[in-house]
Amino acid sequence: MKILVVIDMQNDFLTGVLGNAECAAAIPAVVDVIKNGAYDHIYLTRDTHQENYMETQEGKKLPVPHCIQDTDGWEIDADVMDAVIKYAKDSYTIVDKPTFGSVKLSKLLSDNYPNTADAQIEFVGVCTGICVISNVLLAKANLYEAQIRVIEHACACVTPDTHKTAINAMKTCQIDII
Repeated sequence: MKILVVIDMQNDFLTGVLGNAECAAAIPAVVDVIKNGAYDHIYLTRDTHQENYMETQEGKKLPVPHCIQDTDGWEIDADVMDAVIKYAKDSYTIVDKPTFGSVKLSKLLSDNYPNTADAQIEFVGVCTGICVISNVLLAKANLYEAQIRVIEHACACVTPDTHKTAINAMKTCQIDII
């Protein structure tokens, strides 16, 4: 079983209020992974906040409203979604998440795939040092025998240094970096 998890490839993180050149540059790499990966299923996460974001703990620590549900910034990048629709057909699931790591995603993965070396779960997306690492480690905790892999060139973070720090942290946790 070969699964792809696409983390938060949303407009606000790519070209919107929290976007940067590194994250925007990951779009073609993510599209290429989707196009060439021959995945059995693709999961996409969508950071999802409400109008009261600034009153939340995250909003107080990161006072930049972003990924407010049903706004353009909340939407997954059009090129990424086009590739998913074309290459995954009906075999994809979007998981809305209110915080960095998704317990719902982790549960879906552990409920639907065996905790064996035969299961291969690959991750791409943004931001490597926040949401990617959070979801990768949740998957590793729940599927500790599965092959959990991060496709490094199809991930990005706020800076190249924070990206590299997250990649090194995941290597330390026995995540395969490819």
